Amino acid sequence: MNPIDSGVELELVPVPCAMCGSAETEPRPVFEGYDYEYRTCDNQFRFVACSECGHVYQSPRVRMADVGRIYPRDYDLRVTEVAYPAFAPFRWLKLNVLDRGWYRKVIANLRAGSRVLDIGAGFGGNLTFLAELAPFPVKLFANDLRFEPEARSHLSERNVTLLEGPIEDVQCSERFDAIICQHVIEHVTDPKQVIRWISDHLAPGGVLYLEAPDLNGLSRYVFRNHWLALSIPRHFHMFSRKALAACVSESDLKIEFHGAIVEASHWPASLRIKLGMKPHAPSSTGFMYSIISYDNFLAKSVSCMVDLMAIVLGLSTVTQALIARKPGASD
Repeated sequence: MNPIDSGVELELVPVPCAMCGSAETEPRPVFEGYDYEYRTCDNQFRFVACSECGHVYQSPRVRMADVGRIYPRDYDLRVTEVAYPAFAPFRWLKLNVLDRGWYRKVIANLRAGSRVLDIGAGFGGNLTFLAELAPFPVKLFANDLRFEPEARSHLSERNVTLLEGPIEDVQCSERFDAIICQHVIEHVTDPKQVIRWISDHLAPGGVLYLEAPDLNGLSRYVFRNHWLALSIPRHFHMFSRKALAACVSESDLKIEFHGAIVEASHWPASLRIKLGMKPHAPSSTGFMYSIISYDNFLAKSVSCMVDLMAIVLGLSTVTQALIARKPGASD
């Protein structure tokens, strides 16, 4: 029985593996599910494993002409400002303790006047926080498929240069000292092409900070087809650490760090999906929504502790983070 009932059935097309080009897949799908988040269509989607290289990807998937349909106007980017509400204790913890480490790794590569690009920038929260932490002025650039008027105004007021469109199609003569790419690579049709663009547009010695869902995250085995990280049908790829590392290394970038990070907000959202609730509805929706909530102190505390314990034990969390450097002239 279809749980969505949107009244919309989209045409789906089979696609080969973007990592090796093979169209042969394992007989059983790895995941199957519906658009539990935004209920944009009634289709059932599946993630399959490539028989040749093992990469997990969505096939069949929506036609590119219909992509706008699966990204509704209220699409939640799940950036820090959303998953960790302003002035809440956990937003402070996320920014100043859990995330500050990678910001500082990026800043350590910069100097006054350095160029920093955020791919999939949204309202530019990452750029804003990085600029606040940097002890010197830096030049900020933001990319997104399209900037809504509010985002365009917000970023322009802060002297952020906008690069609009699919990043792999953007014509740009700039060479960046740092590029941030958080939760973008899983959405694109050709991840290798995106990483090649990044490598080509990093200055010698420049760094890439990359985040993506981890195929082997602990919560995958708890929620399975109801796992928020699948974000069906918007995520085209689910990367294991091995697959993501190979994709980056093939573009002549040297990986300096690759590991798990705390991303506690996915636990309550996945549980909501499992229970048939709306994953991003405000806590004011009802009693159960207030208990299983991004901003419920107890739920967020437990979720953070589970992720921290997973990291201590050497397990994967829902999100993997990678820092890579483009070799400099002296390398």
